[in-house]
Amino acid sequence: MVSAAAELERVAELCERLDLSADEGSLADEVLVPIADLLGAETASLRCFGVAHGEPVPLRIVSLEIPHGVKEAYLDRYFTLDPIRRLLAVRFDAPQFADPRRRGAWSRERAHVPAGGYAQEFRRYRREFLLPNRFYRHLGFCVRDSARRVLALDFHRCQGARDFGPLEHARAHVVAAYLHAQVGSQRPVAASPGVALSRRETQVAEAVASGLSNKHVAERLGISVRTVENHLRSIFAKCGVTTRTQLVAKLYRDAPRS
Repeated sequence: MVSAAAELERVAELCERLDLSADEGSLADEVLVPIADLLGAETASLRCFGVAHGEPVPLRIVSLEIPHGVKEAYLDRYFTLDPIRRLLAVRFDAPQFADPRRRGAWSRERAHVPAGGYAQEFRRYRREFLLPNRFYRHLGFCVRDSARRVLALDFHRCQGARDFGPLEHARAHVVAAYLHAQVGSQRPVAASPGVALSRRETQVAEAVASGLSNKHVAERLGISVRTVENHLRSIFAKCGVTTRTQLVAKLYRDAPRS
């Protein structure tokens, strides 16, 4: 039998290798695979939610062993039923887990919850999307990054598999706490040393870092797409990068730690 100390050391070593700032092509292998192995999950997904046009929308989805058609159906019809979108309007200083007593609600949700909760909305989400796509046994959590995006990591087992037990839940809580601290400790772009951005360039860089396209950045700031492109060229030159992914890594990883 593995001791508690050995178990904690194993999970801690895994956490040290996780990096949610990795490029999108690496997130499945570098984040989802090791956590799924730790939890004994068969499928996994990472969804990043932000705000565009004043509405909560998925900015990025990375999945493991989930057919591409499931992602298409989610984006086309079902993301508006996802309970995660509500967390963009909720303040929380610790990882959020699904509340086992209130379907569709969160364990630390502080916003006003309707008398009937969100059960009816969640029942439809579960009936039309989760169950048909074999998302039966679930263990997942949400964290918020410094750009106020919500990142949801979900892990599933098929219908005939056993539920996730106390050990898997304990492991998930440790991983969630680590990732919450990791992404929450990233500094705003304006705090990055050696990068002298103007106020507008900082606004553009922060919008890009939140996952918005040039078009959506222009709409948010009330400027033209061409102006956004001009600002990005200047930002790239000042930061010594050539891609959006490199820009985010540069601005956050170089930021001073408290």
